Amino acid sequence: MLKVRHLEVFRAVVNAGSVSAAARLLYVSQPAVTKTLHVLEGELGLTLFLRVKGRLVCTPEAEAILPEIERLFGNVQVIAERAREIHEGRRGTIRLSTVATLASTIVARAVGVFREQHPYVEFDIRALPTRHVVEYVSNNQVDFGILDVPTPSGSLEVEEFCSAELSCVMRSDHPLASRKLITPRLLDNEAIAAFGEETVTGWRLREAFRAAGRTFAPAFASNSTSVLCALTRQTHAVALVDPFALLDQSFPGLVLRRFTPTIAVEPRFLFLPARPRSVIVQRFLVQLRDTARDMLR
Repeated sequence: MLKVRHLEVFRAVVNAGSVSAAARLLYVSQPAVTKTLHVLEGELGLTLFLRVKGRLVCTPEAEAILPEIERLFGNVQVIAERAREIHEGRRGTIRLSTVATLASTIVARAVGVFREQHPYVEFDIRALPTRHVVEYVSNNQVDFGILDVPTPSGSLEVEEFCSAELSCVMRSDHPLASRKLITPRLLDNEAIAAFGEETVTGWRLREAFRAAGRTFAPAFASNSTSVLCALTRQTHAVALVDPFALLDQSFPGLVLRRFTPTIAVEPRFLFLPARPRSVIVQRFLVQLRDTARDMLR
């Protein structure tokens, strides 16, 4: 069977001009080089060198295959360089699944910063419903997932990403915009936009309103923070949502105000334990945490 090492010896003899010079270049003995050439000629069924007036000369057959050999070693060098870049975290592909709000805000900002230092890293970002985010991680289709709501981990590893608070979002000309803190009592008679009560966030809001002696009855319900913010801008409602949709200033004219009692919003990383984390993924996780901290500050 044809061996790359045999081709390497042939290439060294061509480049060095003699068997002795090739032997020194490869740190092997002259007889070893000669033997390898004979074996290669037998494998190829070609005569590769002739002696002309004491000099070793390539045959026309050898010259015909030499360009292909050069291409082969060029590819080997490319592979070695790619492997070195991957090992050093300068090249690779990062695949992740997350909900649309995080994909378009924290994740997008983190990718922009990360690519400045890692211009050859490729990204595949899937913006999906919560259930599908979990499925993509569980089925080993992505390196990791990010969820903005608690979810049963099952066989997945869960790690902290960042921490925020549920906020009130309203138009800047809303009467409540002058207040720094919004309570359930202040929302009496206001049109509320929020996640439905079948969600974890909706259930927490209902309990917060119940504890304050108020009824939680949203006029607008959606499973998307961006949709709730859009409705707020169009209808003069007050949205009770996570703050992520406003982090990229996609909704000019809307303002954030703190809501009490505090309801924590704590996105989490999801990992499949059986999937190893590459160097480049580990570095991007650090970037995501740094970006989230800076944006939420």
